[in-house]
Amino acid sequence: MPDEATRGQRLERLKFIERLVLIPILLVAVGAYFCLGRAQVVGVSMFPTLKPGQKVTILKAWQRFSPLHEGDVIVIGVRVGMKNRDEDVVKRVVFIQNASGTRPWPATITTPAGTFPTATLFREGMVNLTTPKGIYVLGDNINNSTDSRDFGAVLESEIIGKVLR
Repeated sequence: MPDEATRGQRLERLKFIERLVLIPILLVAVGAYFCLGRAQVVGVSMFPTLKPGQKVTILKAWQRFSPLHEGDVIVIGVRVGMKNRDEDVVKRVVFIQNASGTRPWPATITTPAGTFPTATLFREGMVNLTTPKGIYVLGDNINNSTDSRDFGAVLESEIIGKVLR
């Protein structure tokens, strides 16, 4: 009789330890599934920072955990005006306009490719530079990139995620 009671106690202890270990692991796995993702770089617009074919991890829940800053690399969903692209695009945030569209642009924009006068990158009338809450992006490979100079500002709702490094 004592063996059965001891066996029952051991089983209960094992079940408790199993729950103590498995439930947190399951919660982390489910959270990661919904908060993280993977993307593959296509093309040379982010070279040399990101190479064609390179896979990156993205934070899909960036709004909740990591606010957007100039210099961040983001993945943007396909949208009208992106020259018939059928894949998401990876670009660097270079300017975030305020809600009223009145934030003045800096005189220069610095990217890993160098520092450029804003007026040479974004020429007068090229795109609307005052889109409220507009997020302006460039590829790190300035001369081989389709970016905000072509399709204008990106909205928060069009951002799939923020690249984690």
